[in-house]
Amino acid sequence: MVDVLRQFIRPLTSQAFDVRMAQLSCWLAAGMVLVLGFFKLTQLPLNETEWFFGVLLVLTVGLLATLIGMVLPIAAKCKVPRDN
Repeated sequence: MVDVLRQFIRPLTSQAFDVRMAQLSCWLAAGMVLVLGFFKLTQLPLNETEWFFGVLLVLTVGLLATLIGMVLPIAAKCKVPRDN
């Protein structure tokens, strides 16, 4: 029984690979938010104020996803000790 449980705990990929995939996923999500957000904004009947805040929100979410992708490798290098 212990051997079976040990198989479930064993990692399948390295931490560097996981960080790189998460980083690429964040950057892909940022690009998709920007493209799809601006595409949707062009299809809506908005006045100038609504258009301004729509563009501002799309840019903010895209920038946030980009920054998370940039910070992920730094955060993965910092190991926080756990108190068990």
